[in-house]
Amino acid sequence: MKFGTAGVPLSCKERSSIAGIACVRELGLDAFEFEFVHGCKMGKEKAKEAGEVAKKNKVSLSAHASYYLNLISPEKVKHDKTVNEILFTAEILDAAGGDRLVFHPGFYLKMSQADAYERIKKELLNIVREINDRGLKVHLAPETTGKPTAFGSFEDLFSLAQEIGYDYIRPTVDWAHVHARDNGRIKGKESYVLLLEYMENKVGKEALKTLHCHMSSIHFTAKGEAHHLTMDHDVPPFRPLAEALHDFKCDGTIICESPAIEKDALYMQKMFNSIR
Repeated sequence: MKFGTAGVPLSCKERSSIAGIACVRELGLDAFEFEFVHGCKMGKEKAKEAGEVAKKNKVSLSAHASYYLNLISPEKVKHDKTVNEILFTAEILDAAGGDRLVFHPGFYLKMSQADAYERIKKELLNIVREINDRGLKVHLAPETTGKPTAFGSFEDLFSLAQEIGYDYIRPTVDWAHVHARDNGRIKGKESYVLLLEYMENKVGKEALKTLHCHMSSIHFTAKGEAHHLTMDHDVPPFRPLAEALHDFKCDGTIICESPAIEKDALYMQKMFNSIR
């Protein structure tokens, strides 16, 4: 497994993404996720430069698109802005040579789960076609969401991946969100095993060999996610996840989203590598 940070490491003096990629390698990590959470403002030339730095340092790249997206918004302006932002961010990530485009699909608002699912499927199919038409080599990676008011349950995302095809939709599993969304779902290793088995049953073993995950500890309430915590809180527990990933011979990337991104990414890397 590769381990990396959501954005520029806190200890990095220069606060640019390009400097952040180099800092990740200096720390001994090997993955970096662009945090375009307030909208992607990077140009293609800068993206290509970032890609060269990543290639030189053997750091894999992904990107988190804007937080302010809603593919199922009833307002046409918001819907169209969401589609355009996803496609533009895909262009930039492709220019950098990155793979997974992480995003939050949308909010139910007044829609039923079934209606939202069908609408999201339609929207993703349209975006997949456009990405293919543009010749982009990125994978759409809708993220499991931490609140039940948002579309993005573990089961829904892997069902979409099954229906549309894992070649096009490769969900990002935020383990803390999965835990918080279902009010403390992860009890230990057995819970992780069931989730990994579900993924394999839905989209095949390739999903276990190409994982893209987010991890942190999390504070949650009956309404779901409240805020992320440092890994020493151990909610949900990390070691059982590391053990399950080894048992299933998983490969892929874990991006740390805790308030101490590089410290906790290194903590997870060390623990994962200590398991035989």
